[in-house]
Order: sequence, then C-alpha cells, then structure tokens
Amino acid sequence: MSRTFIQYAETKLILAAALLICLCAGSAYGLHQHLRSIRADTETLVRGNLHARHITALQALLQDAETGQRGFLLTGRTDYLEPYTRALTQIDQSIATLQADYVHTDLARSVVVSITQEVSAKLAELKETIEVRTHEGFEAAQQIVLNDTGKRAMQDLRIDLAQLLEAERSAIDRAAASQRALAQRDVGVGIGLTLGAVLPIIFFLLLAIRDTRRGRRESARLSHISSHDPLTGLLNRAALMSQLDEALSRRPKQIGLLYLDLDGFKAINDTHGHAAGDRVLIEVAKRLQDLVRRSDAVARLGGDEFVILIKDCPSRIALNNLAIQIEKGLDNLSLPGLQERRIGGSVGTAFSAEDGTWGMSLMATADAAMYARKAQGRVSRPARFQPRLVPVTSEG
Repeated sequence: MSRTFIQYAETKLILAAALLICLCAGSAYGLHQHLRSIRADTETLVRGNLHARHITALQALLQDAETGQRGFLLTGRTDYLEPYTRALTQIDQSIATLQADYVHTDLARSVVVSITQEVSAKLAELKETIEVRTHEGFEAAQQIVLNDTGKRAMQDLRIDLAQLLEAERSAIDRAAASQRALAQRDVGVGIGLTLGAVLPIIFFLLLAIRDTRRGRRESARLSHISSHDPLTGLLNRAALMSQLDEALSRRPKQIGLLYLDLDGFKAINDTHGHAAGDRVLIEVAKRLQDLVRRSDAVARLGGDEFVILIKDCPSRIALNNLAIQIEKGLDNLSLPGLQERRIGGSVGTAFSAEDGTWGMSLMATADAAMYARKAQGRVSRPARFQPRLVPVTSEG
C-alpha cells in the first residue's frame, strides 16, 4: 500500500511537472508571438510615420514653389523666385522617395503615378507663367493663371496626397488597435492561468499596459505631426484650411485672416545660417501666439509665411488693428546675436463679410494684400487698413 501511494504521488509529481513544463512552454511561446506582433506593429507605425513625413515634405515643396511664383508674378522681382528655385532642386528626389515607399502596394502605386503626373502639370504651369511674366508682362501671365489649369492640378494633387495620408493613418490605427487587442488577449490568458503563475500574469499585464500606452502615444504623435509644423509647433496649411472651412460654416460673416511675411528673413538665413533663421521663426511663432486669443489659430505655411485665423472677428477695423499690433510686436523683436538685424513683417488682411466666404478666396485675398503691403515698404498704413481702429479683446 505504501508502495502504491508512493507511485501515485510520483505520478502526480510527474503530471505536475509536465503541466508546469507545458505552462512554461506555453508562456514562452505566447511571449514569443507577442513580441513578434509588437515588432511588426511597431514597424508599421514607424513606416507610416516616415511615409507621412515624405508626403507632407512633397506638399511643402510644391507650396514653396507656388509661393515663389506668386511673389514673382505680383512684383516681377527675381529674388521672389528663390523658394521656387529651391523647391525645384528637391521635388524630383521627393517624388522618387514617395515612389519607393509604395513600390510594393498596387493601389497606392497608382495614386503615386497620378501624383507624379499632377506635379509635372503644376510645375509646367508655374514655369510657363514665370516665363510669360518675364517676357510679356503681368497681364499675359495672369491670363494663364485664370485658366485654372494649375489650380485644378493642385486640387487633384491635394486629394491624392490626402488619400495617401488617410491610408497611412488607417494603417497606424489598425496597428494600434492590433496592439491593444493583443494586449487584452494576453491579459486574459495570464489571468486564466493557475494562481501559482503570478509572475507571468504580472509580466503580461505590465506588457499590455506598456503596449497600449505606446500605441496611443504613437498615434497621437503622428496625428500631431500630420497637422502641425515640426519647427514651430504651429498648425500647418492642411490643418489651417480645415479650421478655416469649419469656422466659415459656423460664422460666414465674422471670419478674419491675417497673412504675415517676415521682412529681411532671407538676409538672416544667408548671413547667419539656417539655425539663426530657425530661431527667428520659433520666436515669431511664440510672439504671434501671445498676440492673439486662445480661440484663434496661428499657422505656418512654410518658409517665413504665417497666417492667423480670427474665428469671431467683429469688424475689419478690429482686424486691421490687430494687424498693426502684430507689425509693432515684430518691430521690437530682438534675439541674441541678431541685435543688428531688424526683424519685422508685412501683414495683409481679409474679412469674410467683405471678401467672400470661400476659404481659398480669403487666403488669396490676404496673400495679395500682404504683397501689396510689402510693396508699400510700410511708409503709410497696412494694405486695406483704416484709421481709428478698435482693438480685438482677449478671451479667457
């Protein structure tokens, strides 16, 4: 009987050892699969982040090229072509990078082909208007612009780029959801194990929390990158246009735009280097945010161009007064090492009650007013400004 009991206990110990080995093996296999899934999802997040950066970089280059063309058309001065010329040297490489990103994705590859064609069409239109402006004058070049060929190309291009960005966001969201689902499954498996498996349960729980937080942080970071300027932290063009359209739908007659271009910024870059130029842009961004209300929006469109969206503007007089405050605020801007450089800006305004309730039209009006203001040399008052201005009051 004693021998039978010993044999029974040995069998139980052997079974317990076998169960423990199975438990350890299962835990090790689950951990291996979990780490593989994390690695795959993390690669998806990183790849999506890089692709989004490449898309926004191409968009910024085209905006720079268009900015240079507009400046040259309005003024006839070749120094305004500098953003256009600089963009041309980088666009081919940017498109090649985009093509490499989607070479293995059939649907995205077809979109990239459309983007390549649209970029070529837009650049051809920009080049033609510049050549016509050079040899035949502003009116002839304006006729080409009014044909809307370039406008249609840019609209199609924005749609295609937005499609790619949306695809990257969806892929990142799926990866984050996969991480969360995987983490929840691991937590369930860990809790379902024996009470003696305390360490594996704790390990999987902490791993799940870490994975979930990592997914949320990465998703939030990419969302911020896709809607904000990486240098100043201000809104980018796409985010600004989205907020402008939303504001116009709510208050179509109470929306103001301030279009700002810095004076002498190119000289700072050329003399002191791009690091000094970046310091100026960051300080200007802070100054602009301090001068407007929390409910308003400040964006950097690229280079040294900024736009301020006033979402509840009582009148053009109030808008003009704010523009004067901004110009004065930039006049006394001084940075270490740049004291001898005057950092100012030219501001153009657009008011929806007078200039229309279409976002692109308001932007164009403010842009043109800014160039007119810059051409004035600030000898009188800002473009379309009026006397006896009423200040815009601050909120909260």
